[in-house]
Amino acid sequence: MKKVLPFAGLIAFVLAAVALVLMLATNGVVVTSGSLQLNYAGTTVIFGKTESTVLGDVVTKPSVLALIGFILLAVGLLAACAATLGGLLKVKALQKLGGLFSLIAAGCFIVAGVFMFIAVPSFYGANDAKVPDGAALGAGWVIGAILNLVAGAFAALPAIMGLVGKK
Repeated sequence: MKKVLPFAGLIAFVLAAVALVLMLATNGVVVTSGSLQLNYAGTTVIFGKTESTVLGDVVTKPSVLALIGFILLAVGLLAACAATLGGLLKVKALQKLGGLFSLIAAGCFIVAGVFMFIAVPSFYGANDAKVPDGAALGAGWVIGAILNLVAGAFAALPAIMGLVGKK
């Protein structure tokens, strides 16, 4: 455990960065009906989309929880970066706040992971539609949500071990 502890913030940062890439690059919502499949890109689920068609503009509204999860993931990455760099660069001001930054990052990663898991009902709720029977979360989003939860555990590890070690 002592060998992993100095790198816990860095591990959390890398896992969360991969989760962010998966969130943006893969399909967020997949609807399967028989042999047909409808995919909504992760960027569409997070930010929404407006398409011009012959019949008029088709507006897909963003999922509020996915957008909040994206923002929390970005904030968590910044906090994990500050906590990791403070320890590696021996910056006194960042070292004193390293535990706080680690806990902020852990909270952001865990909440972002939970919000990624519940993006499907949030997406259809934002678009005033009933969730279809074949709707599911995309595989990249499932992996990204799991990586966020694991990153949250790694980010909290230094703070938890600091509390346990003082007793």
